[in-house]
Amino acid sequence: MVLLDCETTGGKATVDRITEIALIVITDGIITERWEQLINPGISIPPWISKLTGISNSMLAGKPSFETIADELIDKLQGKVLVAHNARFDYGFLKNEFKRVGIEYTTKPLCSVKLSRRLNPQFKRHGLDAIIERLSIPMSARHRAMGDTEAILHLFQHFSQTCEPEEIEAICKSLRANSSLPSHLPSGEIQKLPCRPGVYRFYSENGQLLYVGKSISIRDRVLNHFSSDHSNAKDLKISQLITHIDYTETPTDFGAQLLENTEIKTLMPAYNRRQTKTRKLYQLEKTTDTSGYAQLQIVLADTSDVSEITQRFGLFRSKKKAESTLRYLAEANQLCHRLSGLEKKASGACFAHQIRRCKGACVHKESAEHYNLRVEMSLSSIKNLMWPWASAILVTEPAAPKHDKNTASDSATTHYHLIDQWIYLGRVEDESTMHDRLNATPTNTSHFDLDAYLILIRFLLNPELIKQHQLQITPLTHQLGERG
Repeated sequence: MVLLDCETTGGKATVDRITEIALIVITDGIITERWEQLINPGISIPPWISKLTGISNSMLAGKPSFETIADELIDKLQGKVLVAHNARFDYGFLKNEFKRVGIEYTTKPLCSVKLSRRLNPQFKRHGLDAIIERLSIPMSARHRAMGDTEAILHLFQHFSQTCEPEEIEAICKSLRANSSLPSHLPSGEIQKLPCRPGVYRFYSENGQLLYVGKSISIRDRVLNHFSSDHSNAKDLKISQLITHIDYTETPTDFGAQLLENTEIKTLMPAYNRRQTKTRKLYQLEKTTDTSGYAQLQIVLADTSDVSEITQRFGLFRSKKKAESTLRYLAEANQLCHRLSGLEKKASGACFAHQIRRCKGACVHKESAEHYNLRVEMSLSSIKNLMWPWASAILVTEPAAPKHDKNTASDSATTHYHLIDQWIYLGRVEDESTMHDRLNATPTNTSHFDLDAYLILIRFLLNPELIKQHQLQITPLTHQLGERG
């Protein structure tokens, strides 16, 4: 893509002219070129424009005309996605300037203002000044083409760090292209969808739940399912069956991810596979033998005892995945294959030692103290996180801004999420509900869930995501006292 900004003599593309262009070319996520050029517009710059941009008539007196740089510029733009902040403005000026010199330039630009609204709907303002302030972008040349283009680059870098790639892709596709709706789906089913975070559900004619998904922009993500290329067989099959769409808005992506995970596991939609209920989880357990050497073995995780889960290492959806991870760690760190459980010998040197891929802990050539330290270091990358709070916590997910006319009642309400020991206990409405959830027995829904755990650590241990989603974490010790 090409991130681009123009400075002009005024606001009418058919009358005014470009005075400066800057662009940053991004290829496969890498910056491959920066280019900027002052341009003699052939007309006078109004004083108030000069005061705003710092570009004067004298600065442009000896600069090339647009016609002079047109061929070079069109080569840089062709075959790339044009990205601009308020793209309609920049694209309109480019198209008219090219037209004046006999070049036809047409594209489907991507507007970073619209992208920001979709990806960060919790914020009211999405102009470049607001974004610069919100992201603390260092600016030395505001209202100059390259300075503003660099600000757009910072915005995209922020998105890549805080949003999921598939969310960005879905919204970009929706903003740039038309979708082909399924033949049995009334167009009104799409029109009712908000460009807000939440969960959506696809149903067939007989009421069967086909699919549950989540997005930070429900309408964009749904339209992406029905793009004309049908990038996967699942979307094609759903398109043939779907007749109705239902949805639930949430204030932010945090609530959307938790709700999606809960509904997939409780409602079991026909075409969801990624987060279907996992019956068994496997972990690596570390013990010591009679000589004091660390031993590893693969065990079933006890999902009813979170303290035991956090004392072990890794969480794997299959025994095969656990075995492959254990083998990788052993080979990468020259751990003993017998002590690691990869060989079933009761004693003696492991085969890895015989080929010099084990330092000899199996025959006591390496001290237990040194070997155990290496084992601990090897396992550090898959160590499960201890619960960092002294009690259960209440996470407040603030209501969507009232200015958004697409906001439904559910997202206009603050949501409260109860979490304890990495177990998501659900949304609560009042103190009585909160006490009931906390005192529920383990036979209820308060078992450890891997997908919920991954969502919680992603959001609650990331200060940038907490700030972005305006989440508030309240430990409940002072309200509940000691729990039995």
